Amino acid sequence: MTQADYVALGSQWPVTFQVPNAQAPSFCKANFSGIVPSSGCIPYNLHPGQSVTVAIGDDSLYDSCAVSSPCSGAPLLCNTAYVFRAFALDATGQLRVSDTITCATSPCIGGSSCTYSQGYWRNHPNAWPVTSLTLGTVTYQAAELMAILDNPARGNGLVILTHQLIAAKLNIANGADPSAVQQAITDGDNMIGALVVPPIGNGYLAPGQTGDLTETLTEYNEGTIGPGHCND
Repeated sequence: MTQADYVALGSQWPVTFQVPNAQAPSFCKANFSGIVPSSGCIPYNLHPGQSVTVAIGDDSLYDSCAVSSPCSGAPLLCNTAYVFRAFALDATGQLRVSDTITCATSPCIGGSSCTYSQGYWRNHPNAWPVTSLTLGTVTYQAAELMAILDNPARGNGLVILTHQLIAAKLNIANGADPSAVQQAITDGDNMIGALVVPPIGNGYLAPGQTGDLTETLTEYNEGTIGPGHCND
């Protein structure tokens, strides 16, 4: 949740973990579990001495393997401090809770050429500048694209890649400068080819095959590279 909500609660976490939460409107949670064997996902069932890195963010939480979150599509606000903590069961079944960690998002960058995350486009279909997009060699209508964005990745690199590819193409159609990501878009379309993306079809790519392109597209959509992220 935001640091402002945390301070308003007296530097305490909400009594109930409901989403949305009346005590802290910005509160969000994610559950990391349910690894599918041979899916290429990072296992979250850790043994003593093991660790795993979790990338915090709208797209990462939504697209990571075996992660579920009721608020994964709500983008983090720019220029805002947030607090985080993790909890898990240890080998004896006892609940262990981490210290509270504080960090902040990047400064806001506005302008007509800025970019939005895939979470924004998923939640604002009325703002789409086009009614269809081509992914690989297949053209999808807006309703089909929304179905793809609403479809959890479940370890399918094709779905993870197309979530970001859809957002990048919508950003470009909306006026964002494509130069920082044009090659990644071309490479992504070439990699997808004639595969039909779930749930429209049953195409599949390994997450390791699509990881680099997905990362570049995510950085563009979230404003790390390119013209910068819009102030949602």
